[in-house]
Amino acid sequence: MTTTSFSTLRVLFIGVKWPPETFLARLMRGLAERGVHVTLTAPNPPDVRWQPIPNVEILVTHSWSGSAVARFARTGGRLATASARSLMETRHLANVAREQGAASRTIENLYRWLPFAGRSWDVIYFPWNATAITYLPLMDKGPSVISCRGTQVNVSPHNPQRAELREGLGITFRKAAAVHCVSEAIQDEAIKYGLDKAKSVVIRPAVDPDVFRPAAKRESDGVFRVISTGDVIWRKGYEYALAAVRRLVDEGVPVRYDIIGNGVETQRLLYTIRDLRLENHVCRHGRLAPLDVLDRLQQADAFLLSSLSEGISNAVLEGMACGLPVVTTRVGGMAEAVTDGIEGFLVPARDEVAMAEALSALWHRPQLRERMGVAGRERIARDFRLSDQADAFVRLFGSVA
Repeated sequence: MTTTSFSTLRVLFIGVKWPPETFLARLMRGLAERGVHVTLTAPNPPDVRWQPIPNVEILVTHSWSGSAVARFARTGGRLATASARSLMETRHLANVAREQGAASRTIENLYRWLPFAGRSWDVIYFPWNATAITYLPLMDKGPSVISCRGTQVNVSPHNPQRAELREGLGITFRKAAAVHCVSEAIQDEAIKYGLDKAKSVVIRPAVDPDVFRPAAKRESDGVFRVISTGDVIWRKGYEYALAAVRRLVDEGVPVRYDIIGNGVETQRLLYTIRDLRLENHVCRHGRLAPLDVLDRLQQADAFLLSSLSEGISNAVLEGMACGLPVVTTRVGGMAEAVTDGIEGFLVPARDEVAMAEALSALWHRPQLRERMGVAGRERIARDFRLSDQADAFVRLFGSVA
């Protein structure tokens, strides 16, 4: 059996949008800095502001869009190009696509898979379970690694409309050379769908404490500043966070709650803020640039996560790195990042009373706030450093190459 040195390791990332999600961009850069050659697929080319990164190549795949005639023509062009690279592999993909049933589905799948025919990498990496299912034939091209991050193993399989995902989990787990889980809790969930624990490895999310750090000095203005960052979607449980803030207001706490992020539940969020008469206490910022997020974190007193489901929240780790005490629901792997009473408080999901009580304790006890913030930053430096995460992924990819 031959092995590939890390300095020549070639890894294909499949199913990444452009620009990549922040945590994937961090991982990609960390691998590239360690000499790993990363090929990043994206449906659209980078814009003019993008600066090429050494060891990072972008394979533009283009989305399945346009008129039926245009899509058919583009597929024909891809078929000819792929056949020139590898006629045998192109035929194999065409046969697999035909097994999908409907002609439209056959052509769409073929269009999606053809850019990879006749090309090879040491490892094929799927950042999400659903991506591995969508690109299932590519798992036969060589060793593959799948990431289990949370929703696609602890929420989506319970959705009757996601039966294809539920059935595909076991298939892809069997085909994968290794499966990465963001927490032990997510690993336990994945095992329920056929994951062999022997081929899984837990690598938790991470942040750079040299970037996410406390403000040099911050003067208190007598306002209790609570912050949440993340997509405005149902599983983030913002209605419970807002109900907790309402309780703080009724208690007389001079609270300001900053929410950073956008999402499909934005309108519902705005209605809830109005229904609870919190317009003077809640500020919704939408999506902000990374430096602006950092500035808001450095101005805050506490971080609040009200999620109904998580793997391990990157946002919480960023808050901890900035020296913030955390109030988080005890869901997914959050207890693996936050020790109740040490770096913050763990509360039951959907329990705005417990959430408000924890926040109230942080407001009334500034020394507790400071002590938990220090403990949180120390925990990040010890267990959640970005450099350690990148090293762990290099070892994982190297081990299966």
